Amino acid sequence: MKLLLRALLLLVIAIAGTVISMLSVEDDYIFFPEQEMSHSPADAGLSFRDLYFTSADGVRLHGWYMPHPHARFTLLHLHGNAGNISHRVAQYRRWHEMGLAVFAFDYRGFGLSEGEPSEDGLYDDAMAAWSLLQEKPEMAGNGIIIAGRSLGCAVAAHLASEVKPAGLALETPFTSLPDMSAAAYPWLPLRWFVRNQFDTLSAVASLQAPLLLISAESDEIIPADMPDRVFAAARPPKLRGSFPGKHNDFDYVSARPYTRLWLQWLHVLASKRQPAMQWVMLEQP
Repeated sequence: MKLLLRALLLLVIAIAGTVISMLSVEDDYIFFPEQEMSHSPADAGLSFRDLYFTSADGVRLHGWYMPHPHARFTLLHLHGNAGNISHRVAQYRRWHEMGLAVFAFDYRGFGLSEGEPSEDGLYDDAMAAWSLLQEKPEMAGNGIIIAGRSLGCAVAAHLASEVKPAGLALETPFTSLPDMSAAAYPWLPLRWFVRNQFDTLSAVASLQAPLLLISAESDEIIPADMPDRVFAAARPPKLRGSFPGKHNDFDYVSARPYTRLWLQWLHVLASKRQPAMQWVMLEQP
């Protein structure tokens, strides 16, 4: 019995030590920013303007505005937790070809934006980007679509719950960071102690805008049930797609059905005809 109790005590100490160690560098498990810019919209044949603006707490941010002469909407993009906007130029070109103006910016600590990333900081940065578009009617166009990917889904959903976008598009969303920590480390009680929440599920539950949700069939990062739970939490109108591919390549592997779904949703937004609910079945690329 003493040996068993000693073994259990050592196990508890080991677990506690691991949890404390991980929590002390929690942000290092979440944010993977890169400052070096590898491409520009010009590399994809897009005209653009460099924009510098300031978040509410004084952090200087950088972004690109890519106009479209006949823009249906302006798309405000909230990217994932790694790299910077220069790694997503092909994605901006795809949206531009759909008839969208695009405003993409880097969170604090990413790319040419100053500061260090944090959950509240990312929320402030997203609001600053939204406010910048609101101050410039020539950039806001016929309305603003907020689009997020991966970690950016949590930021996009949070922003959309506080403002009034024309629509919200979420690609490969997760429910919350506590849920993700439990899924990634099921043997550790991290979900009860993580500081960052990034609660997409709660934000979507209060959403008033039309939703487009897209997931990857072979997503190796986001558990398969999480996009379903996010979609179920949202009120109609909402549109759902799931396509072959992994977390970071589904939109290339399934380029044609991905583009068709986006165009379908944009048509609905532009025509103001918003069905109560519509499911899009899996399509082969």
